[in-house]
Amino acid sequence: MKGIAQSENIENLVDKDSIYVDKTEYIYNLTKQYDRVFISRPRRFGKSLTLNTIGTLFEKGVEPYFKGTWIYDKWEQDKYPVLHLSFLKFSVTNLADFKREFCNEILKFAKANNITGFDDDNEPKILLGNVFSAMPDGRQLVLLIDEYDCQLTANINNKELYEEFRTLFRAFYAVLKGEKHIKFMAITGVTRLKDVSIFSVGSDIKDLSYDHAFSQMIGFTREEIKKFYIDYLRLGVSFEKHVETNAVTDADIEEFLNRCY
Repeated sequence: MKGIAQSENIENLVDKDSIYVDKTEYIYNLTKQYDRVFISRPRRFGKSLTLNTIGTLFEKGVEPYFKGTWIYDKWEQDKYPVLHLSFLKFSVTNLADFKREFCNEILKFAKANNITGFDDDNEPKILLGNVFSAMPDGRQLVLLIDEYDCQLTANINNKELYEEFRTLFRAFYAVLKGEKHIKFMAITGVTRLKDVSIFSVGSDIKDLSYDHAFSQMIGFTREEIKKFYIDYLRLGVSFEKHVETNAVTDADIEEFLNRCY
C-alpha cells in the first residue's frame, strides 16, 4: 500500500512511494488552449499542486518528474522562468508588510534569472513593471498566483483593510493586461472573478471555474478515489464495521462512498 502524500510540490513526490493522480492531460490541454486562466476551488482541493505542476513543466520539463504520466512524451514547450507567488505566505493583517514580502519575491525571481538594470520600488505593480521593462524583447516568463484572494477573504469584516488590498490588487492586475513578456499565467483562489471587482481591468483572463472540459483537473472524482485509494477505502469500512479487509464487499465500498463523497 502506498502512502498518501500531502504535498504541494510534485518534485517531492518523485522520491516517495506515494499516490499521484495523473491530471497532466488536463494541464496539457489548458496550456495549449489558453494563455491566461483563472480557476476557483475551495481550499485543500489541490490548487497549489496543480500550479506547481504547471510551473515545473514550464521551468524544468518532463525529466525526471513526469515519467509514467500522460504528458511525458507529449510536452514540447521551451523552458521558461517561473514567478510563482503564493499569497498564503504574505501578510493578511498589514498592507506594508504584504507589499514588502510581495516585492521581495519579485526581486528574488529577478536575481535568480539574471534580470538586471531595473529600478527598485516598494510598490509591487511598479516593481514588476520595471522588471518587465528590463527584459529583452522575446524573453518571457510564466506567472503563477496561488490563492489571489487570501488577503481579501481574511479581511471580509475589516472594510478599510479589505478596500486597501482590493485597490492594490486592481492596480497590480492592470499592469499584467496584455503584457508581452508573459508566456502563460494562471491564477487560483476561492472567490470567483465576477465576485471581486479587481479584474475588470484584466479581462483577458479566462475564468475556467465552471468550464466542463477542466472540471476534473483539480480535485478527485469518485472513480479516481475508487481506483487509487481502494486500499484505504477497504480499511475505512473494515474499521467501521469491525471486519477483516478481505471481507469488505463492493457494496460496502459504494455505501461508504455515498456517505463520504
